[in-house]
Amino acid sequence: MTSPAAFSRRRLMQGFAATTTLATLARPVVAMPTNPDVVVIGAGAAGLAAARQLIDYGLEVVIVEAANRIGGRAWTESDTLGVPFDRGASWLQGPADAPHVAQARALGFDLRDHSTPRDMLFIGDRRADGTERRQRDRAWSAFYAALASSRGDVAADTVVPMDAPFAKTVATWMGPMDFGVDIDQLSRQDWYAFAEYEANYLVREGLGTVVASLGEGLPVQRDTAVQRVDWSGEGVQVETTAGTIQARACIVTVSTGVLASGAIRFTPDLPEAKQTAIADLPMGQLLKVGLMFDGARFGLSPDDFVSHDIDGPLPAEACYYLAFPAGHDYMTGFMGGSFGRAMEREGEEAAIAFALERLVASLGSDVRRHFMRATMAGWDGNPLSRGAYSAARPGGFAARHALAEPLGDRVFFAGEAMATPYATLVTGAHMHGARVAEDIAFTLDAPGCSSCAARKQNPIRIPGTD
Repeated sequence: MTSPAAFSRRRLMQGFAATTTLATLARPVVAMPTNPDVVVIGAGAAGLAAARQLIDYGLEVVIVEAANRIGGRAWTESDTLGVPFDRGASWLQGPADAPHVAQARALGFDLRDHSTPRDMLFIGDRRADGTERRQRDRAWSAFYAALASSRGDVAADTVVPMDAPFAKTVATWMGPMDFGVDIDQLSRQDWYAFAEYEANYLVREGLGTVVASLGEGLPVQRDTAVQRVDWSGEGVQVETTAGTIQARACIVTVSTGVLASGAIRFTPDLPEAKQTAIADLPMGQLLKVGLMFDGARFGLSPDDFVSHDIDGPLPAEACYYLAFPAGHDYMTGFMGGSFGRAMEREGEEAAIAFALERLVASLGSDVRRHFMRATMAGWDGNPLSRGAYSAARPGGFAARHALAEPLGDRVFFAGEAMATPYATLVTGAHMHGARVAEDIAFTLDAPGCSSCAARKQNPIRIPGTD
């Protein structure tokens, strides 16, 4: 989720983005290899990007996916609300040449620029006045300045001015709503390593629909959970619920939550450094509630942010909103961090009730009169994700780099957790998957990888990981 403040994080780290491109959009359906060169574990953004790239390099690939759909944590669903609702990732964000932007435009998706959204701040049942908005903006500026000028991989709350007016409101945006963790669990280094978005779009048809389009024609074996990866000999044996696949290499693209759960076993066991890296990259939580209305707008415009002042203790019982995204008649409420995790445990009925009542507290009782139906989208309890996206622990930022290290030139790791400077993003996952595919193509001496040798001789440093 993107905070509404206009303060720049920093314009840096764009070199990583320029190294990855989207493979050919249309391709014939590829037959399912029985003994492929590479097994890709997971059909999310990273897995799909890696598979497309590997096939373009002339390698045989099979993707195994535990779910009955592709896209991973990018999932657009239209049945519940009657219109496209992104139950997972919602924003197409990243560098100006983000690969999904070209994909979406080529396929005629309706992209809505969300670079400068209006933020409607409420204090109780009234909109904040000009003085209060300026105080809030000064708090944003002070938080950013403190995080940018500090040193060390420390918890964010130890360096930001928590006693400033509206500090708790800003802390709730920056921690739970942006990174999925409370401000005292936000790594300053993780925040600092995040590059500024040059592309920032909402997709009317849903970002999940864009990601799913990347899977067309790929050899994806759905409803197939991986149980073990044996890398003890030459190549790998990937044991699944549908049998064992032998391959020269595999890419593991599942979330750090799934890795930490032990759902996939490794033989030999993962090295201690890898296990530490997984532990240092727990999953953040961003619970979403879609509230459908009958066309009423309550004085709001499509794509406005709606937030409220926090006057109680942190972590706050907060729900911030995106109003009528891309012109649809629903609002999306967001509850992040430990409060979002608690609300998901309470269940859909409780989460919807809280999101609706919190909105009534700001906008008035008309909200109830125009309300039609709702849905909750939680990822914390999903065994195939166990959270929304990765969040480095304070002191654990180096884990993003450590997790990306391959095992024996045959087990590779890819995904948003390793995609500095675009960690947590669908775009970051895609770009990292494509980069890892190039590493594998070089390792396996793929026939179509003419650029691999040059890249290995002049590796591109990913900023923020050294």
